[in-house]
Amino acid sequence: MKKAGKGCLIVIAVIVVLGIIGAIAGNKGSSGTPSQSGSQNTQTTTPALTPVVVNATALIAEYDKNKLAAQEKYTGKPVQTTGYIKNISNDVTGKYFLSLNPNNEQYYFGTTIACYFNEKGDLMSLTNGQSVTVVGTMQDMSLGLVNMKNCQLVK
Repeated sequence: MKKAGKGCLIVIAVIVVLGIIGAIAGNKGSSGTPSQSGSQNTQTTTPALTPVVVNATALIAEYDKNKLAAQEKYTGKPVQTTGYIKNISNDVTGKYFLSLNPNNEQYYFGTTIACYFNEKGDLMSLTNGQSVTVVGTMQDMSLGLVNMKNCQLVK
């Protein structure tokens, strides 16, 4: 029985790692981001367009209901959402991210939002379980992760 439980945890860990790697690969292939032209100000990388405001519960529900329709509606567009921090970290390539859940349940197991930041500054004062509002550019959904890039905290 102990081996079966350990095996399940290993499978879950592998799925999460593959999802993060898939998100990274998707972000590298996007061409809509400004190039670095010597400007040191990375705070302006989020599009100046008015973001679509949607709470994390509704956003995740749309992706879970029909991924294709949600991608058509959100991909490449600025979105502002509020969720609960599940994880504050950096991935295998060093990119900083918040993993956001739609609720603050300790054992929530479902689709989450991976919100990638260009810098770690504002992330240093956050804690897991905290409610935050972020704005960023929506990307694809992969392996239970709805990905956002160029995220910023909304104060």
